[in-house]
Amino acid sequence: MILEKQSLSAQDQRILRALDRAAGDLRRGEAVFVFDASSGVAAGSDGARPPGDTLGLLIFSLDHADADTLALVQQQGSTPGQLLLTGPRAQALGLASDTGAGIAVTLPLSASLDWAMFLAIASWDERERLSLSHRGLDAAGSAALRLAKLAPCLPALLAREVTLDAADGLLPGVLPVRAQDTDRFHHLQALSARRLGTTPVPLEGLGTVQFHLFRSSDGHEDHLAVEVGERPAPKPAASAAGEAAPLVRLHSACLTGDIFHSRKCDCGQQLSTALNEMKEAGHGILLYLAQEGRNIGLNNKLRAYLLQDAGLDTVDANRALGYADDERDYEIAARMLEGLGYSNVRLMTNNPHKIAALAEAGVAVDEQVPLIVGVSTDNRKYLQTKAKRSGHILPDTALEALEGTLKKS
Repeated sequence: MILEKQSLSAQDQRILRALDRAAGDLRRGEAVFVFDASSGVAAGSDGARPPGDTLGLLIFSLDHADADTLALVQQQGSTPGQLLLTGPRAQALGLASDTGAGIAVTLPLSASLDWAMFLAIASWDERERLSLSHRGLDAAGSAALRLAKLAPCLPALLAREVTLDAADGLLPGVLPVRAQDTDRFHHLQALSARRLGTTPVPLEGLGTVQFHLFRSSDGHEDHLAVEVGERPAPKPAASAAGEAAPLVRLHSACLTGDIFHSRKCDCGQQLSTALNEMKEAGHGILLYLAQEGRNIGLNNKLRAYLLQDAGLDTVDANRALGYADDERDYEIAARMLEGLGYSNVRLMTNNPHKIAALAEAGVAVDEQVPLIVGVSTDNRKYLQTKAKRSGHILPDTALEALEGTLKKS
């Protein structure tokens, strides 16, 4: 096994572990305490528990809440219970004019879990405005929703403003998390990613490929680099300047498309075509990234499918669930490529965001190689949305083929 350890500072390791545990706690239906360290709280950054009088939010995932959770959030006190929703969801409900900051909706004492879930996921005509008491989110509220996405849970949380002592009294041992740390999770994962090992695996139609397994120090997810063909022998430094960069594909895991061959997307066809083209080229690397459903998770992707069946496109369906158009992060892909010894690639993609993200993370894209496959009557709207709303680069011939498919149906 090849161990390529990239160490984090002790403080960053503590932050990464705390964030991973917090995401896991939410996913298991447990509470987390989120506090704003910029409000004068002196402790927490060094791993110590903040003072008991620290004010913050006690949060619960709506996905896993039960009647006891709701009763705890709604119990009488100085502050009412809240339902935290992201900016995209607030806009879908007509409670915000854009997809910026999220909102905290005051929970009526009569509110039920069904009522809260309706506000969080039901299809809604944004032209109709709800009459709800709400306010913009503070730093702790915004951070809490980032944690929910990391879980990944539906980005909708039941919350109550309390002190840490009060939260401990209700739920002894609840984990406190600094709001300012939550936006560092993907970065710390990428920095700590290491290659655990390389194994040759014979694949049908491809011959023997190399599986390189990568994992971050939090152990949250495994990412796989599939290397097809023979890696070219290194050239002397004097002649390496003109050496062609490897053919690379960043492929986000898609259980429905890659394994079950769903016709709602083109993922399965892109996966098989990319691997075959790498074989034809003699060498290539496919990064299989654990970012299901544009990194919203399988459960939320299936919820988005239901909204698509109700008439929304892929972008609006994701926004209606409280997500951005695309929640993926590609810094870890850049670190994986560097771990394999590559700083320049020929990227097989139609997505300009992948090109920009790799470049920002330090991997140059020498060439964009189109990957146009899988056009069908079942996914035509999905592909049109990619081109027209997500900015995907589609050659004229592909656009004509897509329009032709539409005209024939």
